[in-house]
Amino acid sequence: MPRLIGQRSNIGANIAVFVIIVATFGVLLEYFGVIHLVPGFGREGRYFQLKSEATNEQVIQ
Repeated sequence: MPRLIGQRSNIGANIAVFVIIVATFGVLLEYFGVIHLVPGFGREGRYFQLKSEATNEQVIQ
């Protein structure tokens, strides 16, 4: 049976896993349109519908 007393924890591996998880969630948020950092990346429709704003054509008519 291995002795665990006095063993150092591998903090570098824990940080690497945390960074990968955070990056994955960031890519998913970008893909679904919650955030918009990269133009042209993600789905066609946004995940959350934006309020429709009046365009110049609507104001003139």
